[in-house]
Amino acid sequence: MSKSALARKVIPRTYAELRHGVEETLLTGQRRIEEAKVRTYWETGRLIHEHLLRHEDRADYGAQVMGKLGDDLGVSDRLLYQCLQFVRAFPILHARAELGWAHYRVLVRVEDKTQRGQMEAEAAKNGWTSRQLEDRIRPVTLLDATSIAETSGTPGTRPSGSSKPLAPKRGTTGLCKIIGTAESLSVDLGFTSYLDLTEDQADGLKAGAFVRLDSKENFRPAEDAKSSDLYTYRAEILRVVDGDTLWMKIYLGPRHWLKEKLRLRGLDCPEMATVAGKAAKRFVETLVAQATAVTITTTKPDKYDRYLSDIFLDTNSGEEIFLNNALLENGHAIRKDGYTLSDWEEPA
Repeated sequence: MSKSALARKVIPRTYAELRHGVEETLLTGQRRIEEAKVRTYWETGRLIHEHLLRHEDRADYGAQVMGKLGDDLGVSDRLLYQCLQFVRAFPILHARAELGWAHYRVLVRVEDKTQRGQMEAEAAKNGWTSRQLEDRIRPVTLLDATSIAETSGTPGTRPSGSSKPLAPKRGTTGLCKIIGTAESLSVDLGFTSYLDLTEDQADGLKAGAFVRLDSKENFRPAEDAKSSDLYTYRAEILRVVDGDTLWMKIYLGPRHWLKEKLRLRGLDCPEMATVAGKAAKRFVETLVAQATAVTITTTKPDKYDRYLSDIFLDTNSGEEIFLNNALLENGHAIRKDGYTLSDWEEPA
């Protein structure tokens, strides 16, 4: 038996020997695994990036190929997009041994190349965890107070707990409420739209009751429903205005739809005049391109007479993305709590 093999079989007799042995095996092994993960994800991103460059003249090709690749390989579309984002942010990989994939997943959100390099060096030097790194880059990616003041006329300050996830509000599609009197009943479809009931349709129903609307515009009582289940719809995203504002086609009923501009509930993205604002919009467009179905739940208009919405995206991989929280979790938005901006001007 060689000396190296014999050394590996030595049983540590003191705590110092145990500590040294565990450091050599567990911690060193973990670092090697992280290094391999970083190289693997970068190389994956490189392959995708170079392939897309060859087909950059084909509209929507990127979204199509990413979805197909995720389906064929059984991997998350989001992971593939993160790999692509990684190689675009770091076209030449000189990964630092002190940093793992979680660190680089945060760093790619820094648009400015110089700032990104500075953050990478500081994280490696100071031994920051990925969470500590995220706390330090958030003001860079989101709340450049000067930029916000210049574009909105209102100085921005970061409220405490701004990255706390939202509790999603999601009801049931096709669920409505009956309004009116005993002589004249209507169905509240939402968005100040109403459907008058015929005598046959109104038979057995009363104001205040919940009903389910089927594809033939028949209404069935929904005795188990509650108010929080209302105002949930199938929808299509027509255009991403900015990180937190979208034009939607909303299906109120089988033959009834409307076009509405919605603001995402509970969060605020940087203004479009900033680099971070453009990055937030691109992030939403990337997720929307993967969506196979869209469900929205709306709440009453806010003081600016805006409908606020929770948006849920189904993807080819079977994953559902809660868009509001995806923006928060990836550093493209902050919680709106206690944060006031006059940010509802029409886009240029």
